[in-house]
Amino acid sequence: MQGDFAVGALLDPDKFMEEFEVSRTVIRESLKVLTAKGLVDARPKLGTTVAPRSQWQLLDVDVMRWRTVDRLDARLVTELDEVRAVFEPAAAAMAAEHRTPEQLETMAAALVRLEQAAKLRDEREQVESDVAFHLAVLAACGNELLHRFEVVLAPALYARHELATRHAISDEFIAQHRIVYDAIERGDAPAARQATEELVAKSAEEIAGILGADQA
Repeated sequence: MQGDFAVGALLDPDKFMEEFEVSRTVIRESLKVLTAKGLVDARPKLGTTVAPRSQWQLLDVDVMRWRTVDRLDARLVTELDEVRAVFEPAAAAMAAEHRTPEQLETMAAALVRLEQAAKLRDEREQVESDVAFHLAVLAACGNELLHRFEVVLAPALYARHELATRHAISDEFIAQHRIVYDAIERGDAPAARQATEELVAKSAEEIAGILGADQA
C-alpha cells in the first residue's frame, strides 16, 4: 500500500516467512485475503504479483485503513473529502426530514462530547465523538443504502483526524457542527444541506492547508 513493491513485482512467500517469523500457512492465508481485495494477483506457475491499482478494492474498509498505516496517504484524505462533499450534505438534508427523537438524542450526545473534548484538548475523544456525530446523521437519513456509506465516512473522518490532531482544531469547526445539528433538529432540510456543505468545505480547506504545510 505504501509503494514498497512495484506493480507486477513477484512476491516471495519464503522471504515473508523469514521476515515475519510465521508459518507458510499464515502467509498463504494472508495472500488469499490480499487477492480477494484485489491487491495481489495469484496465478498458477506465475506466482503472486502486486496487482495494478485499478484492481484494488478501494472502498474496502481494510484497504482504506491500511492506506493510513505508518505513512498517511494524502491522496486518500483528499479524495475522501471530495466523496464526503457529494453525499454528506444530501444525507443531512434527508436526516432533517426523517430523524427520530432517539436519533436526535444520539446526535446531541455526540455533539456534547465533541464540544467537551475540544475544550479539554482530548484528542482521542474528539476523534471518536466527531465520528459518532457524523455517523448518527447518516443513520438518520432514512435511506438504508445511503446509511451504508458509513464504510466511506468513518475512514474519511479517522484519516482526517490523523492529520488534524497534529494541529489545533478551530472553534469555527466545532461551532459548525452545532449549526448542522440545529438545522436537523428543527427539520430544516435546506439549512442542514447548506450547513453540511460549509462544514465539509471547511474541513477540506483545513486539510489542504495541513497537507501543504507538511509538504513544504
